[in-house]
Amino acid sequence: MGNLVQRIFSKPNVVRRLFSKPTLSNANRTSLVNDQWKGIRPKMFAQTAAGGIAFMLWFLACCSYLFGTLYLSPNRHDSFHVLAVDYDGGAIGEAMAAAYKQLQGDGFFKLIVHSPEEFPTEQDMYQAVWKGDYWGAIAATEGASNRLSAAIQGGDAAATYDPAHALHYVWNQDRYTAFSNSIIGSGMQTLVGATRVAYGKMNGTQAAQFLNTTDSAAVQALLNPISATATNIQPTTFGAIILLNTVAMAMPIMQQFFFLLVLNGVAAQHKLYTKMSVLSSLLFRRFSGVLFALGASLCQTGFFWAFRESWAVNGNQFVLTWMTFWLLMHIHLLILDSISTVAPLPVMPFVVLLWVFLNLASTLSPIEVQAGFYHWGYALPSYNAYSVLVTVWSSGADNRLYRALPVLFSWWLLANMTTSATHVRACHLAAKFAQEEDVELMPKKDEEVGGNAGHAEAGAEARPAMSGETTVGRVNSLERVRTVEEMAMERRIVYGPSVPPFA
Repeated sequence: MGNLVQRIFSKPNVVRRLFSKPTLSNANRTSLVNDQWKGIRPKMFAQTAAGGIAFMLWFLACCSYLFGTLYLSPNRHDSFHVLAVDYDGGAIGEAMAAAYKQLQGDGFFKLIVHSPEEFPTEQDMYQAVWKGDYWGAIAATEGASNRLSAAIQGGDAAATYDPAHALHYVWNQDRYTAFSNSIIGSGMQTLVGATRVAYGKMNGTQAAQFLNTTDSAAVQALLNPISATATNIQPTTFGAIILLNTVAMAMPIMQQFFFLLVLNGVAAQHKLYTKMSVLSSLLFRRFSGVLFALGASLCQTGFFWAFRESWAVNGNQFVLTWMTFWLLMHIHLLILDSISTVAPLPVMPFVVLLWVFLNLASTLSPIEVQAGFYHWGYALPSYNAYSVLVTVWSSGADNRLYRALPVLFSWWLLANMTTSATHVRACHLAAKFAQEEDVELMPKKDEEVGGNAGHAEAGAEARPAMSGETTVGRVNSLERVRTVEEMAMERRIVYGPSVPPFA
């Protein structure tokens, strides 16, 4: 490529011929410093600076909002509630409670302690996490202290002792995986380790008095008394998981906006708003949007599955994921369609950018760990769609469908109504502008002069006007004729933003 560029510019005649074309020649153009641009230069610089500053400040505001969701979030880790049940009622249960007191604080999840009467079995504890009432649960298993005491004394109890049976914890890795890994998964391991240390401090000396020093298994039980068994509701370990609640949630908005540009361009090119009935043009746009959202959601679900690696999801979950994205994408399309039809064209980049950042901020991190200001994100469509997706991927766990589905369908119904209203407005404006254009292009008749003589006189008077001898009536008629720029602006007012070749 470099050699090609060098050969081209090594031949001055090639460059000279290129810039000698009438369309590029300086003979038909003027330099920026020329006096011709004297009055325009300040406007050019001012408008460019104003636009640049506006976008800089808007990105600053949007990015500040996004970063604010994670600002000081380590100090709000106690917003993650974890269920704790002591089925043991002995030394291990006491050690777990003592260990949590050492770890307790803003930077560690909060243990919500319940009695065995409230959660009679570990299956009940599992169900509490599965339903999403808690981010995790940990229990000192029944008889754990007695098993450890017997193992220290040697014999069969020592040979069969498994420290992993002392504690049992449950968590769901699929629920905001990055946070579940760093706060729940790692926190559970930290708590288990601290419980082992606490047990040694509280009971190590006393337990050593009963140690069978001739039994290696008994010695091992004393040295490693406590570990844990983990139950992960939905293991999620593939690399692309970090994208599912971040970049992937911005894609539905961007796809629908770009398709909206195409849809507006087609409508403008073929004048659907003036030639086609209001109902037909509305149905055309709505049907096109539904089909595009269906295909776009299938593509997005497809690349989720293509890069899932060892993620244990099945065909039913594929279809449910597809349907969820279909609903979400159609909501985004309807919302952007409603706004683009009434908002001035220069406003649309700001609107799209804001809508992307608002929705992305609601899925980037659990709302529990965000400051209270951001909790209104519960109402945003992307947050509720992601909530549905987590339930789908976890085979029904963390079920918030009772809240997420009504919110999504409320957005869909409201957006359908507003889009229909703005479409009627667009059809009205399109017809109005078309009528005005027809009136302006219609030849002006002299209503005061009649008969052949009148027509001849009118014709005689018309000729000087064509040769430069303007009259007041002729000037007014010409002034009413809109420029190409004005007609283009009217078309944009009606149809909204579009893309070439339809713009």
